[in-house]
Amino acid sequence: MSFSPKPKTLWKHWDIVEKKIKEEMDWLRLSIDAFLTKETSAPIGCRECFLRRIAILIVSGKVKAKEITKASSLKSFWIDKKAKKKNGVKKRHGSDWHQETMDKIENHFLYLGYEVLREPDLNQGRADLCIYKKGEPDLLIEVGTTSFFKLWRSLATMRHFIYLIVPNDDKLIEFTCS
Repeated sequence: MSFSPKPKTLWKHWDIVEKKIKEEMDWLRLSIDAFLTKETSAPIGCRECFLRRIAILIVSGKVKAKEITKASSLKSFWIDKKAKKKNGVKKRHGSDWHQETMDKIENHFLYLGYEVLREPDLNQGRADLCIYKKGEPDLLIEVGTTSFFKLWRSLATMRHFIYLIVPNDDKLIEFTCS
């Protein structure tokens, strides 16, 4: 869902803007699995506060967000070929599905010639993977659940990157910050 009106229009039609913010919050709430109903990793704030802040970034046009659903003809989003090289020691965490999905994604991007970093530091916390290649925006990936505080903090403070959330094998949520 994406809505990018001109700033002057926003103030004239605050009721429309509030409706769009609520729609984005509802979409985020349904699309992304968060760790807890309470944001325990946040120094201050609440789950709904962070959902609203993310929705405002989307409605204002500072962040583009979209849901990508896997076509029924595809077996997977990820290429199932072995990469020529692997990056050092793998850090392991999460459920079997989480780890297997991280391995598939890492292998996919290594096969395509990207560099992959496991558990890179963010402004708040870590992502599961960082995919990068010179001249292209960094791709930060979260597999499974995440924190709305961490997501908001990253979207609000970082530039020129894509934040990809992989909630399951059939859907991706993509946030683009330019």
